[in-house]
Order: sequence, then structure tokens, then C-alpha cells
Amino acid sequence: MGLGWDENYFKMHDVVRDVAIYIASEGNHKFMVNHNVNSEEFPRRNSYEQYSHMSIVANKFDERPIPISCPRLKLLMLKLRFEEGFKLQDDFFDGMSELSVISLSGYDGNSILPFPSSIQRLSNLRTLYLSNLRLDDISVIGELVTLEILSIRDSYLEELPMEIGNLTNLIILEYWDKGYGKPMRISPGVLSRLVRLEELHMVGVEDCSCSTLREQESLSRLTALTLYGSNLGLSSKLKRYALKVGDVYIETSIMKNYNKIVALEVTESTPLGDWIRLLLRNSEFVRSSGKGSKNVVVELQNVKDLRLDSCDSLNIHCQNDIPFPKLERLEVRWCYPLRHLFRVSLACPDDEEEGISRRTHIRPDVIKFPNLYRLYLHKLGGFTHFCSDTIEGIEFPLLREMQFEGLGEFQNFWPRANDAITYSNPLFNEKVSCPKLEELRIFEVNNITSLCSHQLPTAYFSKLVTLEVLDCEKLRNLMSPSVARGLLNLRRLGIKGCQSMEKVITEEEQQGEEIMCNEALFPRLEKLKLDDLPKLEHVILTKHALEFPFLKELDIYECPEMKTFIQQGTMSTLDLESVNNEDELRVVDLNKAMFNSKVCLVLLYN
Repeated sequence: MGLGWDENYFKMHDVVRDVAIYIASEGNHKFMVNHNVNSEEFPRRNSYEQYSHMSIVANKFDERPIPISCPRLKLLMLKLRFEEGFKLQDDFFDGMSELSVISLSGYDGNSILPFPSSIQRLSNLRTLYLSNLRLDDISVIGELVTLEILSIRDSYLEELPMEIGNLTNLIILEYWDKGYGKPMRISPGVLSRLVRLEELHMVGVEDCSCSTLREQESLSRLTALTLYGSNLGLSSKLKRYALKVGDVYIETSIMKNYNKIVALEVTESTPLGDWIRLLLRNSEFVRSSGKGSKNVVVELQNVKDLRLDSCDSLNIHCQNDIPFPKLERLEVRWCYPLRHLFRVSLACPDDEEEGISRRTHIRPDVIKFPNLYRLYLHKLGGFTHFCSDTIEGIEFPLLREMQFEGLGEFQNFWPRANDAITYSNPLFNEKVSCPKLEELRIFEVNNITSLCSHQLPTAYFSKLVTLEVLDCEKLRNLMSPSVARGLLNLRRLGIKGCQSMEKVITEEEQQGEEIMCNEALFPRLEKLKLDDLPKLEHVILTKHALEFPFLKELDIYECPEMKTFIQQGTMSTLDLESVNNEDELRVVDLNKAMFNSKVCLVLLYN
């Protein structure tokens, strides 16, 4: 067996499948499996009385299936991939009195009209699953008083009829509409009668009225709820819920990974009722879109995954130096007026106007994000600092992925004295801790001049595997040789469109000297790409030979000032397989000093 297209499916070899069917067909519980999609008739047997489970898939029947006697049948699965609507005879289910599970699936939302009336005589039916159907009338299902699970997925149903309220033993009710037509209506008085209901999942229904709200609140056993497009008041006792209000999106993967989900579109004037405040405090996943997001984030206490967009200000206060103790993933997108995310100042925003210096109120904090593993900031045109106040440091002990993109005004994680941007403005210094970082992508961050401070310890980026830098206008270099030697796991390095970059590795600032030994730089580097770097003259200055033992691919494009890869020294690349370069002469010159006989040159011309 192998993996399927997602975690809920797996692939099985035909031989294994046939053996499984054979084994399932023997013994006390006999299975009949017929998945011949080319069949044009209902599978015929001399007798059906021995079967306890049936699974049938077909594209066409030459005639409507006649009632059959299956006194032992417990489960029936019919997947009828007819191109046109199909009809089961009214007495189709007669002779199946022991049925407890029915799964009936159509093709592309075709009709089953009318619903077979014989289903109401199935007094032992516990589960009914309907999918990919156009259901014009399901009122007859209201006779199935023993039903505990009713699931309608990817189907069109105009109205959940009053008769469904008769299903007083129902534990799970779900309706997931793919979007065939207008949202389904819920008849008044239905929900309040489902007194044993524990799970209610409604996706693709009309906004519920106040009376429907009161009905839902009366369901004392309800512990799991999914509602899309309904601004409801919800019970605080819910153990699982997914609430979507407004034009926001919840990915399927989110539904699988989290039990408590809220996605909201909120304007600045949108009031948050007490019920939603309670939900937000317990929610694991929160997506908030709009200027009212600042009112959402102040309620969060247990959030693990926070995604914000289209907001203009947040000012998240770092209580006890930890903004969100459980936060694992933070994404902020498309917030052009936003200037910063967090603050530690105790002063109010108007203090300066009143002649009070904010600096007198600032505590020298170290902000901590103890569980954050992914940080993604995207298209924040006015964003200047991660934190609005001067702090002593920031810690990301578990951070593995960091991506900054489109931060044209970003200066640093927190302001320097007098908010000055100096000639040397590295993004990372010894007060920014991220010891587990594996992937770092910096795109269109225009105010940083260097990726790293020269004072960083050698092991600072020891876990980093991927480093990509793109279109950073003022970036002149990445790091010092001492920091580069500590990148023990770096495998991919790409630099593109940095108009001010003169060298990748600068001289050691502390001694004012170049590398004086042949210790490996980027000892596990496999792929290096340099592109559109008009001022780049060389990667590093050294008089000694350097080794790149695992380098396999080197791409150099549009670097007109780059005469040598290493200034003054030589380079050994035992595993290099290909060099892509736009200038044939320079490739040959580099090859004399740099490459061994295993190199395969791929010459590119403009």
C-alpha cells in the first residue's frame, strides 16, 4: 500500500485488493464488493441473503434495480456515477430490514427523485450519508427516528424540512454544500427539537435568524459546531467549533489540525459580542481581516495560529514579556498602514503630545515567543519595526521559518536611539535569538545594509538550511567570515537583485583582516545562485585556498563587475557538477582556478 492524494486515502495494489475482498467474503460477515464502473446492470447473484456488507460502484444500470432480499445486510454503499439523474424504486429498501448504515453517492450533483419511500421502514438505521446529490425532498427521512448520524455533503438541498426535527436521537447533523445554488434554509423549530445533538456542522446555509439562534443555544449537549456565514451567538461550552463570518477563507487543512477555529471579517466599528470574545479567548486558530482586527487580538489567550490581513494598527501589548504563550505560527499580510506589531511601553499614545516623554515609561524587556516556529510578514508597506519600543532583546527559541517580504520601510526589530538608520544597519545582532532557524527568506526589505552584525557568535545560524535574499536595495553584504563558518548546515544560498551588494562575505571587522585560514565556509553548501548583482566584485577576499566540498551547482547571472569568485585565493569544489554563467570567457578563467575535472559547463548567452 502507498500514500493517497491526502492523509485520508491510501493506494492499494490490485492483487492486494482482490485478496482483501476474498477474505472479507468468507466467514460469518460476508462482503460483496463490485466496483466495475463499466457495468450496466446491478450485480446479479443467485442469492443475496448471505451478505452483511455491500459496496457497489457503477456508471449505468440497464434497468432500475429491483428489490432484493438481504435479511443480514448491515451496511450498503452505492456510488452511482450516472451522467443523468437516477431513480431507485420506492420499494428498493424492502428486504433490508437490518440495515444500520447507508451511504448513497451520485455523480456531479445529479438528482435522486423522489427519495425511495421504503427507507422509512428501516427501523434499525443509525447512519445515513448522502453525497453529490440534488435532493429535492428529504422529508421522508423524518420517519427514521432511530437515526443518530445524518451527513449531507457536496449536495444541493433547498431546505432542511420540519420533519428532520422528528429525529430526536440524532447525535451528529452536518450539511456541507459545494456551492450548487443558493444557501440552504433551515426550517424554524428544527434544531431545538434535536435534543441529543452533540455535533452540528452547517456550511452553505442562509444567515440564521434570532429564533434559530435561540434554538441553537437550547442544545444543551452540543460540543462541536461548524458555521460558515452565520453571525450567531455560540455557547462557551463547545469543545470543537469552526466559525466563519464575512469574506474570509478557512483551508481544509486548518479544519484537520485545529479543534477551535474562528475566521472573521471585522470593520473598525464591528462590535464583538460577549459570546465571540469567549470563543476568541479559547480559539487555537484565528484569522482576522479588516481594521477591527485590533479588537480581536486583545482577546486572544490560547491562540496557536494567528493570521491577520488588511488591518491598519494593532499595538499588541507584551504582558509579562510574552505576547502569546502558545503561538506557533504568525502571518501578517497586506497591512499597508501598519507600522509595528508589538509594544512594551506603559505610556499611552498621547503622552508625547502632553509633554511626557515615552522613554521614561519603557521597561528594558526581552520579548519572548516560546513556541513560535513560523513567522511570515508580507506586503506591509509602512511597517518599520517589529516592536514599537526600545527593548533589550527578542527571543525565538523554536523558530524554524522566517520570511519578510515587501517591507519597504522596515528598519529593524526595534528602534535604535533617536530612530536613526545608520550606515551599518544589520537585521540580526546578538540580541535577536533564533537558534533553531532553518529557512530564512528576505525579499524587498530595503533599509537593511547587512544581514548580520559582525559581533554575532559563530554558531548563530548553525541550523540554517536555506537562505534566500531578493531585491534588498541597500544590502551591501551578508555576513562576516566568522558567522559564515558557523553555517554548518546551509545547503541552498540565493542572492538576487541587490543593487548595492559588493561582496557576499565581508572582511572580519574586528581585526580588519581577511580570512587567515582555510576553514570551510558553508561546509555543506550544495547550490549557490548569484543573479542581478551589478556591484558584486567577488564573493570573499582571502589569500588562502577554500574548500566547498559539497557544492554541486553554481549559477552566476548579470554580475558584470565580478571578475573572480574569490579575490586573491583559490577554491576547491570536489562535487561540483554544473556551472551556469552568461559570460563564456569569465567562466573559463574562473574554471582554471576554481574547478576540477568533474565540472560540466553550461554556457548561456544573451
